[in-house]
Amino acid sequence: MEIKTRDESIANLSEKLSKEQLHKAVTQGYSDVSLSEISRFKGEYAAMFFDSKYSANTVNKLLDAYNKNLLTPNDLIQTIKYTEHNNKNEPYVDDFLGSIENDIFHKTAAGIFSATLYEHCSYKEAVEYVKSGAFYPTEYASLSVTKEVAEQLDKMGIPLRACEGFNNCYDIDISDRLEGALERGAAIFVRDKNLAVKVCEYMKLPDWSNFRSQVELAMGTEIACLSGDMLSGLRDKYLHENRCIALSQKVNDEYGKFIADMKKEPADVIIESAYEIVSKDNIATYCQECNVELSEKQFAALMTSKNTLDEVYREWCDNGEWHGIDDIGLALEETADRIQISIDRKIAEKKPAEIPENISAEKQVVKPKNKSR
Repeated sequence: MEIKTRDESIANLSEKLSKEQLHKAVTQGYSDVSLSEISRFKGEYAAMFFDSKYSANTVNKLLDAYNKNLLTPNDLIQTIKYTEHNNKNEPYVDDFLGSIENDIFHKTAAGIFSATLYEHCSYKEAVEYVKSGAFYPTEYASLSVTKEVAEQLDKMGIPLRACEGFNNCYDIDISDRLEGALERGAAIFVRDKNLAVKVCEYMKLPDWSNFRSQVELAMGTEIACLSGDMLSGLRDKYLHENRCIALSQKVNDEYGKFIADMKKEPADVIIESAYEIVSKDNIATYCQECNVELSEKQFAALMTSKNTLDEVYREWCDNGEWHGIDDIGLALEETADRIQISIDRKIAEKKPAEIPENISAEKQVVKPKNKSR
């Protein structure tokens, strides 16, 4: 659309603006493009640009993007309509406009940018909240928790707050009130946004219901204080406990089979095997009763063994310095590392066969990641 001259734009705006607004339009450094585009809006919308707390420079950036069709009229109004008393998101205008040119849908970007007027986060942080699937931008300059995440938070007993429109806000204290708020299209807010992000991530996993129950049990009456970091910590603990249980079950099954086979042996063989029986019993008991401090990778290595109990017992016998029950933890760790080395070696042995014949031997050489000292 053709840009009006500055005089034409001012003449048009003089019919729509108050004296104070017109004075600002003339004196504050608004560009010809800005004045031309604003003059095409109805009076109430045109006035918003000069009632805004945004600087003329920021308004010029927004109108330039609008002139280049990066923003629609609705987008532009969304970015400006709540800025009469607040310009907190003004430092993010370049990030906002840059995101539209990259990968964010213009309407979504405008809603997120508007939300950062009141949300305690930067534009880039707000984009990540929305990308997580836990939030969406509302038309009232806010980020609302999605329906699915809000329902899970409510089931857990996390305090939520609803807002219908811009100012009609209230605390949600019972589930049926949440259902009613959602039916009326209310925005839903939670104290810790990272908690909503983590819930959105974990609720997609098959063990979510069981994990949620464990969280509720662990937090008890302090569930309202749950944060995203705390939930992550509880998730790590939950997964560790599950790995310990899986390892314990495997070792105990192997021990049960070992004892069943041993009972078939003559008495002299059983007597000769007394040390092995006692040692394997100690290993199985340790796995069942103690917190096995291994990494996820070490647990996985032990679980790949055809007979973990035999492997750990062999490691135990090979080390003459281990005697006490606490040393079984070291035996488990050493066994896991030895199994992992074997796994890595087998993987490395397969790689040369996967290299095309036309690649030179020089290029096939694997260089070390770190230089030796």
